[in-house]
Formats: sequence, structure tokens, C-alpha cells
Amino acid sequence: MPNWPISLRFFEAEWIGERFRLIRARPWPERPVSAANKSGNDPAATRPALTHSRARLDMHDTRGPEPNGMAAYDHGTVMDLDDTDRALIDSLVADGRASYAALARHIGMSQAAVKARVIRLLDTGVIHILGRIDPRALGYGEFAYCLIDAQGPVTAVAERLAKLDETAFVLTVAGARGLFVEFRARDARQLDAAIEQARSDPQVRSIDASSLVAFVKQDWSQSSRNPDGSDHRRGARRRSVDATDIRLLERLATNGRATFAEMSEAAGMSHAATRDRVLGLMADGVVTVQTIVSPGVLGVKGYAGLMIEVDGPAEPVAAALAALADITLVARVLGRFDVIAEASYRDEAHLAELLDKVRATQGVGQVEAFVYLVVVKESMTAGLT
Repeated sequence: MPNWPISLRFFEAEWIGERFRLIRARPWPERPVSAANKSGNDPAATRPALTHSRARLDMHDTRGPEPNGMAAYDHGTVMDLDDTDRALIDSLVADGRASYAALARHIGMSQAAVKARVIRLLDTGVIHILGRIDPRALGYGEFAYCLIDAQGPVTAVAERLAKLDETAFVLTVAGARGLFVEFRARDARQLDAAIEQARSDPQVRSIDASSLVAFVKQDWSQSSRNPDGSDHRRGARRRSVDATDIRLLERLATNGRATFAEMSEAAGMSHAATRDRVLGLMADGVVTVQTIVSPGVLGVKGYAGLMIEVDGPAEPVAAALAALADITLVARVLGRFDVIAEASYRDEAHLAELLDKVRATQGVGQVEAFVYLVVVKESMTAGLT
């Protein structure tokens, strides 16, 4: 799995008897990404513009913060998921761009029936398929995760911070500090300037900043299929992108299953040239198409962040935490903390049990934990516009 900052995990769902109730994480607004495609969506235009994970996820979002922040959850809808739906979801997690023909052969249904099910899963928000773009390919190579202590109500502070170009993820949290913010910049100078600007906010009392060294794990599938991470400074940053690549990335960022024909029209290239260009971007790690499954389908109620001080070397601690199934992200950082992690939990008792497992891990010193509340900003398309 490519290496991106935290994002894309804010969905909730639950089982009611034999029925599946999806509670979408928030109303996902249409995202303008270009003059030619102001909605930022696929031709259907009615599907919400949506990222991750988390994953995640993870580029600058041109929509900016909503005036009053984003509600944690909107109204739920009820739908049935059967074994075929679940098998189809598994297949799409393995390959988000698998053809309907390939999916039909794997599931054992007609191509038309499979296509109808995929569209239903997308339109109801059970899954979201999109291109995750490595921000390093667009020149963003420095990341910092910050816990921010603010005086008074934090919503107004979060909205002001969300207006900064360098903030990719702004989150209100329940914990000792009220805000968790991810900054992203092209170089250390820009990163420092952005954090200094945040410090100048009249309500901000202190910022505890941790600079990213390397990702160890990023996996919101709950399957542990792709638990590995790597040094965030390597990889796609070696590949430069041009204007044609940007047009293709714009389309993939909002619809990971966009056809080569649709993308060729947007890029002004032949079908064959578009196919080669897209496959090249994917092979070089610039973009990866991922299927994001609503965590509620996986029994996830919420997420918590863990900021960890280590006694001794940080790498063995990070590796041990990455081996825990309910830990979705692990990264080594520099600053007051040595390792940061993210945990998914089914309920409060499960979260308490998981925190004790983390505290019992050899080498773990102090752990500062906080529960995610409201996403004020989640950026998706940095550098594309």
C-alpha cells in the first residue's frame, strides 16, 4: 500500500437484525477540481465526491471547510447486504479497477447483474473507489502531525486552521488537547512557516508537533492484506508529472473506476495512449486505485489516535504495534513523541482493551490517546489545481 498521511475513515454503519444500516460519515460535498469538471465527479454527477483511507488517505481539497464544520454523521439509510455483496466487496478491495467481466467470472453472475450491484454499493456509500495520489509526486515531501491546545471552544480555531493551504487534515478530538492537525508542505521551511502561522492564532496556546520519518503500517481494510509501509521520502517523488498527467489524476481522484475512454476524452489523448499513461502512473506509485469500505461493514464504531513515547529504539515498538490487527496506521516521528498510531474500535470496552495491549508492548512508555470527533477538513487533491 502506498504511503499517505491519515485520512478517509469517517464512515459508520451497524447491523439491525439481518439488515445493514449505513450511517454516512458526513455529507460529502461536490468537489470542484477544474473548470471543465466543476463537480469533480464521474459522468453520473449524482454520486458524492468522496475520498479515505485514511486511509487516511490525502491531497489538498479545493472545497475548503464548510462554514460550520462538517457534521460527524448524517441520516442513515437501510439496505441489505448478502453473501454476494460481501464477495463483491472483497474482490473490489483486491482490485478496485477489476472489469465487470472479471468480477462476473469471479462471483458467478452475469456481467449486467454485477454492474448493477457495484453501482448500488457505490451509490449507497457502502464502498468508495478512488485514486489515491501520492503527494510526493506533486512536490509535497514534508509532513507533521500536531496536537493543538486551544483556549475556549475549538470549532472556530479548527475552521481557521482549515483555511491554511498546508493543513491536509483538521480534526476535533476528545482528549487532553482539542485538535489534531496534519500539515503537509513542499519543504521544511514551508512546513515551519505554516506551523508558526498556526501558533499565531489568538486561541492557540501550544502546539506539539511531530515530524514524519516513515510509515510502518497503513491498512484500513481490517484484513491486514497490505500492512506494510516504507520511508515516505522514497517512491513516487522520483516521478515528475505533467499537465496531461494532472488531467488524468483529476479524474481518477474522484472516480477510481473511470474508464480509459472517459479519461482519454478528459486528457485529449487516444484510448491507447491514455491507457499507457494511466498504467504508467500506477506502476510508478503516483496513483493507486483503492476501494474504501465503510468501517461499519467491518464492525468499526470509531477511531482513536495514539501518540507514544518510547523507551529505547522506536523501530521495534512500531513493528510490534503494526502487528496488532486493530491498529490501522503506525508511523515513526521526530519530536516529543516517537511513534504515532491509529486504532479502530468496536466499542469503548474494545478500545480500553486495545489501549492496554499498546501499553503492555515492550518499549512503550507514555501513551496519549484521543478519540476522533468531527472532521473539519480532509484534503484530497493537493497540487492538482
